[in-house]
Amino acid sequence: MTSKFAACSRWLASVASTVLFALAAQAQGAYPNKPIRLIVPWAPGGTSDTPWRIVGPRLSEALGQQLVIDNKPGAASTIGAAMVASARPDGYTLLGTSNVHVLSPNLYKNLSYHPLDDFVPVGQIAQTCSLLVVHPSLPVTTAREFVSYAKANPGKIDFASTGNGSGQHLFMELFASMTGITLSHVPYKSVGQAVTELLSGEVKAAMPGLSVVSQHVKEGKLRALGVTCTQRSRFMPEVPTLAEAIAPGFDATLREGLMAPKGVSPEILARLERELKKVMELPDVQARIVGTTNEATFASSEQFAATLKAEYAKWQKLVKDLGIQAQ
Repeated sequence: MTSKFAACSRWLASVASTVLFALAAQAQGAYPNKPIRLIVPWAPGGTSDTPWRIVGPRLSEALGQQLVIDNKPGAASTIGAAMVASARPDGYTLLGTSNVHVLSPNLYKNLSYHPLDDFVPVGQIAQTCSLLVVHPSLPVTTAREFVSYAKANPGKIDFASTGNGSGQHLFMELFASMTGITLSHVPYKSVGQAVTELLSGEVKAAMPGLSVVSQHVKEGKLRALGVTCTQRSRFMPEVPTLAEAIAPGFDATLREGLMAPKGVSPEILARLERELKKVMELPDVQARIVGTTNEATFASSEQFAATLKAEYAKWQKLVKDLGIQAQ
């Protein structure tokens, strides 16, 4: 009797141990079970940072863990991107960036990562247009007049950007290439500094995000000559696209999205994509993003990957053809 009781006890202990081990493994493997770090490779308040201030908290609620936004600006987003590329692919370090992610590396030749091969797109959350704007002291009122003036004064128009390889830099270089003009590039460390210098007249032109300068245009402090998207922006419908005004086929749309390091498990990627999609379907999230003059435009992991691949090839060709180098 005693031996049977002992055997039974050992069996129960074995079963209990197995169940506890399984529960512990399940709890340890559940994602997420600790805070997630979202690296945004831009300074706070910029065009590509603002949407994450809206989406981040709601994604945190959906995942049931705190999503900590960590701004790591510098070198046209490559500093923050490098940090994510070298992080463990466990879903606890993510990158909230834009398609500038595949623009900048074409200028920085010694990066520790590849913008496509070392990342997995999770999904796009927003997109916006940039604006070709000039200081009112420049004697032009349209994009066509700007091009004519630039051709008459080659290299004499200074344009501001948020750094070599940034979207503002390459967007303007594409426009200059397509219209046959020569401009002088003046890189700054932040969008705030670039806009301040533009407002003062220290530089005469720029191509920043619409959300950054739209109010200055409405107040007459800057003059808008054209939007960079293929269609007019609903936020400034009176401003023509650069494609219709002077440069047919011109397209420089800024797209924001979420990425993870290469090697993240399919299960974690699917969870992130699923929750991100749900967040982007929330009416209040869409309304708040639109309120920042961005379009709340979700795209799946597969769709965002295809977009980034095409963008990479497009800007790689521009940089190669023009011989643009990071200074």
